[in-house]
Amino acid sequence: MSIVIQNIGQLVTPIGSKAAHGPEMSVVKEWNDVDVWIRDGLIQKILPTKSQTPPWKDYQLIDARSAVATPGIIDPHTHIPFFGFRHKEFYQRAQGKSYMEIMKSGGGILNSTQQVRNASIDEIVRFNLPFARSMLHHGVTVFEGKSGYGLSTDAEIKQLYALQRIDHMIPQKVCMTFLGAHAIPKEYLNADEYLDAVILEMLPEVLARFPQRMCVDIFCEEGVFNLTQSRRFLERAKELGFDLKIHAEEIVFLGGSILGCELGALSVEHLIQVSEAGIQTLSKSQTVAVLLPGTSFFLKKPFAPARKLIDKGAAVALATDFNPGSCPILAPSLIANLAANHFQMTSAEILTAMTLNASAALGISQSYGTVEEGKKAHLILWDLPDYAAFPYLPGHDRIIMVFIEDQLFPVNGRIEAENERKNNP
Repeated sequence: MSIVIQNIGQLVTPIGSKAAHGPEMSVVKEWNDVDVWIRDGLIQKILPTKSQTPPWKDYQLIDARSAVATPGIIDPHTHIPFFGFRHKEFYQRAQGKSYMEIMKSGGGILNSTQQVRNASIDEIVRFNLPFARSMLHHGVTVFEGKSGYGLSTDAEIKQLYALQRIDHMIPQKVCMTFLGAHAIPKEYLNADEYLDAVILEMLPEVLARFPQRMCVDIFCEEGVFNLTQSRRFLERAKELGFDLKIHAEEIVFLGGSILGCELGALSVEHLIQVSEAGIQTLSKSQTVAVLLPGTSFFLKKPFAPARKLIDKGAAVALATDFNPGSCPILAPSLIANLAANHFQMTSAEILTAMTLNASAALGISQSYGTVEEGKKAHLILWDLPDYAAFPYLPGHDRIIMVFIEDQLFPVNGRIEAENERKNNP
């Protein structure tokens, strides 16, 4: 299928196939009054409006009516698929209990573990599909989903199969991450004993059942997996051919950010408590710092030092951390607003962090994350006066249409209706 989007008023995108670092994050390409040609799921041309006619016999014509266009949003850190809600813990935190206190009392991740273990694959799929579909209406065309609530070989595999089925049922691209090293289940005496099971049993089983490219992740944190344990897991996963990610410096600084850079991880994630040494290491590496302001907001915690990371030359991406406990937020507009208000990021930096750098954090920036000829056609049309208004309007429904390769998804129906009148007078 071929699509021609005519009369785009403003098209704004970062440029390139690698993460933008430091001041590069402020560099975006802006066109006014352009058309975008899409064929076979790829962007073929970006041209002045109506300057040329496509050579194809059949194509669908969309009149953008001077709408703003950007790349599709990429969410590089979610905990889809989970099962069940944890709203009682929300009120426990509101009354003063900490995340780790709730976790040690059987809540937190272990609460979700029990629910995931008791659910079938069908139940997990049905529970998570509405979230994935809602993300599409928020402009998310690619997202990462993690396991990590099963904490046994069978239950972790069940989560990954559920995620694979969700991927086949929605238009977005889903990037899968194995997070078996997310917490220590009650049936194990200590972290070392459980990590043995993760490394010796789970990693080979995941590799055998899911031969496609996949990331692994580990929660490197006090009371979960220490730096030595995290190194042991990540080095073995790297030997097996997995791409690496790491939850690091969320609650205390252990050095997970430095370890991730040393091992060539695609990303290190959270970084609320990252040290000066961690910032310096990130600024000199290709590893992306994935920041999660929604988690800080929801847990009433400090915010990661985004401004310092960017000013020192690091590549920063933004993600929701959508999960049932510490951040049940999936709206990118709220994340963008928090990034502007609490990270002091500019509109260009936010766009880059949610598109190009987010794709680099998933290892897919060669094909995704920008609107450029030859890349996958993932675009959003916005009802905005300027792309910079996106962070200013958290929670507002300003998306008109989402394009994913050779498919288009009207969100509020305005352009769809106008094109129907134009083509069927």
